[in-house]
Amino acid sequence: MKKIGKFLKYLYYKTHKGFYFLCLVFSRGFYYYFYLFFSFLKKIFKKSKKLEDIVNHYKERQERPEYFFLLLFATILFISTIYVIFYDSNKVVNLKEMEQEKEEVIQEDSVQEKVEEEKEEEKKPPLETNLYKIYGNKSIHEINFNELRSVNSDVKAWIIVDGTNINYPVVQTSNNDYYLKYNIKKKKTTNGWPFIDYRNSSSMSDDNTIFYGHNLLNKTAFGSISNLFTKSWLNNSSHKILVLTDTKMYEYEIFSVYYSDPNSYYLQTKFSSPASKLNFFNNLKVKSKVKLPATVSENDKIITLSTCTDDNKGRKVVHAKLVSISNR
Repeated sequence: MKKIGKFLKYLYYKTHKGFYFLCLVFSRGFYYYFYLFFSFLKKIFKKSKKLEDIVNHYKERQERPEYFFLLLFATILFISTIYVIFYDSNKVVNLKEMEQEKEEVIQEDSVQEKVEEEKEEEKKPPLETNLYKIYGNKSIHEINFNELRSVNSDVKAWIIVDGTNINYPVVQTSNNDYYLKYNIKKKKTTNGWPFIDYRNSSSMSDDNTIFYGHNLLNKTAFGSISNLFTKSWLNNSSHKILVLTDTKMYEYEIFSVYYSDPNSYYLQTKFSSPASKLNFFNNLKVKSKVKLPATVSENDKIITLSTCTDDNKGRKVVHAKLVSISNR
């Protein structure tokens, strides 16, 4: 036991002296640069008593390793504290990650299937929510008025204008204001929905049946009526408009396209005599900005499409005469 005690005392003495010497070496090296820097400043400012005190201070520090030891101890303590704090938080995260990894191993097959399903979903085009585009993509054979009236009982017809995007169900109510602000699902929207003038019969039996729709910038609703003012439409279109009801298909030929002031002259639906009706039709024909071959007579029935101009100060107007009726 005495030998062990002597060995421990010897080990402590040698270690203590060695550590003291090591601190002394580092202290001299560490404080030497401070001493050198302030000595340089002292040479510049020779009369500065403050700089002289600082030089002496760092000179003494070089011979006092305990100060370096305290600085080293404080640094180690600070680093250890930071390490412990972050180590603990990381440990919590790692435990959660380990639990997740266990669940992933157990459910690996199902997770893989979900990933594959998500990839397939990403490949699919985004779901279309624009009602104009949804209905605008339907063909004549897909039009089902029973389905349409299950969405909205105000649906009266379907209109298709060749050479445009107009391919929509048309509604009608007791006024000409409601569908300026509501869509086919009766949801409030500034885009509205195409509708028939409340004064008209939905059987298309009036001398002038009027359709209204907004001039939307994305060319939906009646926004593509502007196509009718181009040479491309004139040369490549059939100039026809189709109006479908439950049992009939009405074919019209466009005879006039023009801009108008926001007046109600062209919105006349009834006439006092055949002569006044013919005079009205002829005035519409004369107004056309596009030269169209169709002519009109007092025996014709027409439809009118009306929408705002791009600056919202006037109207774009289209007139077409009935040329045939067929059963659906």
